[in-house]
Amino acid sequence: MAYNFQSRFDECIYEEKVYLNPKLTLTELALFVGTNRTYMSNYINRVLNTTFFEFINSLRLNHATEMLVSTNLTLEVIAEKSGFNSLSTFRRYFIHVHKCSPTVYKREHRKNN
Repeated sequence: MAYNFQSRFDECIYEEKVYLNPKLTLTELALFVGTNRTYMSNYINRVLNTTFFEFINSLRLNHATEMLVSTNLTLEVIAEKSGFNSLSTFRRYFIHVHKCSPTVYKREHRKNN
């Protein structure tokens, strides 16, 4: 079977969930996908129209948000299981995106269900 960048990229991201590794680098992602760092960077920047860190952190945040509203795990555990290096990084990025703290988001989400 011929190498297909897009299918391998999707497999690494959506099936293998390599973004859950808090130490993931652009170079490592490129190796997992089977390409080089430059090609991977250009793909993320030009095709996905974002940066490596924004892309990875958005995947981590989606994972964390799902866990936040569907489990009773602590914020520390959710941050760790989602690939964030620290609780403060998780909270900062969460507030940046959702415009509220994880605790408020959880409370508000549960009210609406």
